[in-house]
Amino acid sequence: MKKTLLFAFAMAAMLVSCGDKESKATDAVETKEEEKIVLPDSTECVKSAEVVYVDLDAMFKSSKIYAKEGKSLEEKIEAFQKKMIEKQEDFAKREQGLVYEQNKIAQEGQKLNSDYQKGLITTLTAQTKGEQLEKRAQNAQANAAALQKQFEQEAEVLQKEEQELAEANAVLQNRFTELVKLAIDEVNADGRYKMIVNSMMVIDAADGLNISSLVLNKVDELYDKGAVITE
Repeated sequence: MKKTLLFAFAMAAMLVSCGDKESKATDAVETKEEEKIVLPDSTECVKSAEVVYVDLDAMFKSSKIYAKEGKSLEEKIEAFQKKMIEKQEDFAKREQGLVYEQNKIAQEGQKLNSDYQKGLITTLTAQTKGEQLEKRAQNAQANAAALQKQFEQEAEVLQKEEQELAEANAVLQNRFTELVKLAIDEVNADGRYKMIVNSMMVIDAADGLNISSLVLNKVDELYDKGAVITE
């Protein structure tokens, strides 16, 4: 159960042919850290070029699909991560308590045996205390078995929830990727851009070669029209 759920919404690198149509600039969207992702105005985008680029991560965080679906999914993932950590800490604390009790029983048993061997206690006293220690040991063992069973049951539930969140995240990313592809097909219908690359692949480029806002406007338009299947 010692897993962590780390979902990132960064899109995979894309390398496609594409292009542009004039449209409105997108509004900046605040991230969770209250930082604003500001994309260049679409009207400032280069009219034509051999190579231009888009910032897929910024586009995703500024998109309507993220605002309506992605943000709530991120919150679910964060809540799941918090719950996972709390469960792990709770089980660890309870396990430590059982280990402490088992060690204490073992130490008391050793002392009891030592005292009896030295003749410091009677046989009856040794037997009575020995029976008491045996009962405590059995209870500790039963508690350990119960804890292990509970751990396995809750781990199964958490694993299922984790898989569902992972699938939902993958579907959301795939839908955004598909919207980007459709948007680029329309934006570059006239072939004015010979190549469009992901900003992750760009080492240095003029700001004017960033057509993220232009493509995002089309992505949002397609999303509003239901261009990609939704549940």
